[in-house]
Amino acid sequence: MSIGLVTTVVGLLVDSVEVVRLGKELKGYLSRRKSSDERIDIPSDQEDRMKSLIGGVIGSKLVDAFISYVESGDPGPMMEVIDGVERRKEVSASIDVIGRNPEVMYRRQFGRDPDYIYKYVPDQGGLSVKEFPLVAFSSAKFLELINNLHPSAKKRLILSAPVILGFQIGQLVGTTAKFYPLHLVRESGYAEVSPVVRY
Repeated sequence: MSIGLVTTVVGLLVDSVEVVRLGKELKGYLSRRKSSDERIDIPSDQEDRMKSLIGGVIGSKLVDAFISYVESGDPGPMMEVIDGVERRKEVSASIDVIGRNPEVMYRRQFGRDPDYIYKYVPDQGGLSVKEFPLVAFSSAKFLELINNLHPSAKKRLILSAPVILGFQIGQLVGTTAKFYPLHLVRESGYAEVSPVVRY
């Protein structure tokens, strides 16, 4: 596993957590990491905010490895997570920006948690229209991260977001991610939606 993929994953994680106003601070920590061998401590409230934004079976391990990398400078835990997931045939992701908790229904229907969960909970209780571009960018970087870690795996995506925000995310992701979304069918769970773009 090359250190280049670790660098890519770190960059995409930083871009994804920018929505919780940690992007510049994390870039500062990474800059200090490159110029020093000393331990860097990320404040626990920032760690908690990152962990509340990105979770899931694989996502939570990735965030823990990322925090370890930033604090200690050791890419080993990050490479271990990446090596452990790179040959998967299928991955699932849930993006929730309106507080519907789709991962709960996913767990009930499929008997397991999604591999990746992105959950943005705005400070003021609701997502404002002016936040849409930043949240769309952050979500797209999250999906790009998953695609980089699992380039040939089938991706299942549950997107719980306003239609406009979903459209913005789609514009940013384009056809490069090869996502096969799951569509919420009320009261009966998720049904797979056929892809629009044929590969």
